[in-house]
Amino acid sequence: MNLVILKGRLARDINLHFSNQGIAYTNFTVAVNRYSKDNNASADFIYCTAFGKTAQFIAEYFRKGQEILLRGNIKTETLEKEGSKVYKQSVFVENVEFVGSKKDKENNGTDEGENETDPNSDEFPF
Repeated sequence: MNLVILKGRLARDINLHFSNQGIAYTNFTVAVNRYSKDNNASADFIYCTAFGKTAQFIAEYFRKGQEILLRGNIKTETLEKEGSKVYKQSVFVENVEFVGSKKDKENNGTDEGENETDPNSDEFPF
């Protein structure tokens, strides 16, 4: 089974592109913290690709620094570079979800102009 679940932060803002056939796609990098028993902070930067409505959703609702939870599968490509084979791995994203609190989003400047009593918020106004 080829299944990947990642929780991390977007390393940069999303750029949405369209293929010649009109299919939306985006390439982005997710910084995923690496677990360490000795508390040495480090992260892996995972290259990801999304297509269609998933790509459009990510481009519309996610910004640099915002947490994202994604599910997909690993794709390995083989390229010829200077006479030798080079392997490139990336995650093909199938599904994404919001993570973190609304307060975290506000601290990252992603919810400018959003109402405090947003009905889609995880936090209740009462």
